[in-house]
Amino acid sequence: MTLNVGLSEAGDVIGTNFKNLTQEFEKQHPNVKVDVQAKDFASSLSTIKLVMSGDNPPDLMQGNSGWSIDGALWKAHLIANLDPYAQHYGWFDKFPDSALVVNRFSADGKTLGEGNLVGLPQAIQYVGVFYNKRLLDQLGVTDPTTLDKAGLIASLDKAKAAGMTPVMLGDSDKWPALHNLSLFNGWYVPAAQINQWVFNRTGSNYDDAGHLKGSTDFQDWMANGYFNKDALATSFSDATARFGKGEAPYFITGTWALGDVEKALGNDAGFMLFPAGASGTHEAVGGYSLPWTMSTKSKNPACAGQLLDFITTSSAAVDAQIASGRPSATKAGADAQISDPLLTQMVQQYKKLSDDKGLFTWEDWPTPTMLQYMGSQAQLLLGGQLTPKAYNESIQKNWSDYMATR
Repeated sequence: MTLNVGLSEAGDVIGTNFKNLTQEFEKQHPNVKVDVQAKDFASSLSTIKLVMSGDNPPDLMQGNSGWSIDGALWKAHLIANLDPYAQHYGWFDKFPDSALVVNRFSADGKTLGEGNLVGLPQAIQYVGVFYNKRLLDQLGVTDPTTLDKAGLIASLDKAKAAGMTPVMLGDSDKWPALHNLSLFNGWYVPAAQINQWVFNRTGSNYDDAGHLKGSTDFQDWMANGYFNKDALATSFSDATARFGKGEAPYFITGTWALGDVEKALGNDAGFMLFPAGASGTHEAVGGYSLPWTMSTKSKNPACAGQLLDFITTSSAAVDAQIASGRPSATKAGADAQISDPLLTQMVQQYKKLSDDKGLFTWEDWPTPTMLQYMGSQAQLLLGGQLTPKAYNESIQKNWSDYMATR
C-alpha cells in the first residue's frame, strides 16, 4: 500500500525531519510506503486546488488554515471531516483547543472557527526576529532582546551607517511581507481586535487608524533603506540563505526558519519578539504550522488516519518537531525536554508573548482571495505604488465584499 503525502512547509531542515519521520512509520508498518511530494509554500499554494480536485490527489495534504485554501477545499468537498479520527485517536485530549478551533469549518462552509475539524497541525510557530549576534556585536548592540521600539530603530540606523543591510526580506513569493506587516500592525492594534477581523466578525475594520500607522511604518522602513533594495525580487529561501551568510543583522520571519538559520549561523543565531508598542504589550502573528488535511478521495482513509496520528502526536513526531526547531503543537510537546539553546530562547519568547496575550492569527485568512490579493497589494505598498491609506482601503474592501456574500 502506498500513501501519497503533499508537504508544503518551508525549509530544508523541516523537510528532512519530516521525511525521517515517515520512514519511521514505514519501519513500523512494513506493508506501507509513504511517498512524500514536497513543494515550497508558494508553489504549493498555486497548485493545491488543482491537485486536490484531480483524480489521484495526495491522501494527506498540508494546506493552509483560513478561507483561501482549506476553506475552499472544504466547501468543494475535497477534504474530509476529521472528527471521527479525532474521536478514535483522542486528538481532542492530545491537542489544546486553540490548535483545533482554527481548523474548524461549519458544515455549510460559511463559518470559520466552529463545526467540523478539517486539519491538524504539527507544531507551534509564530513570527519574530532572528538576529546575528556577531554583526550586532560589531554595532555595539549586546542584547537586542532588551530593545524597545526606539532602540530597535536606532540599531537599524547603526547598521545602515556601517554599510550593512539592516533587515533581510525576500518577498517574491508574495507572503513574507505580510508577516512583517502584521508585526507593525501589532504596534498599534490590539491582538483581540485583529482576531475579530480575521474571524469575520461583523463591524470589524482593517481601514482604521492603527492599521494605517502600521502600513505607514512598513512602507517607511522600505523607503528608509532598512530592508534590502531587492526585497521584492528576492525569494524567501534566498533571503534565508543570505541572512545565514551574514548579509544582515536582522531577519523578520516565522519560527519555521529556525532550523535553517541555526544550521547556517550556529551560536551566532539569536531570536526575539518584535519590540512592544506603546501599550507595552508584545504582539506577534502566528499560532500553528500548516495543517494536515485528508483527501475525500483517499483509497486508504483508515491508513491515512493512522499516518496522520503518527506524524502529529507520536513521541517520534514530538522529537521531529524539536529537531526542526519548533515545539510540537500537542500538549505533550509543551512538556518536552529541549536542550537546543536557540529553540529554548524561542520557547521563552513564546511564553512572554502568551503572558502578554499578544498572539493573533494570520491576517490573510478571512476571505477566499485574501492571501493572494493581500500579497500582491503589499508589494505595491512596499514599492511605493500604493499609499498606506489606499492599501488599507483595498484590503477592507476585499473583506467587505466577501462578507456581503455570506
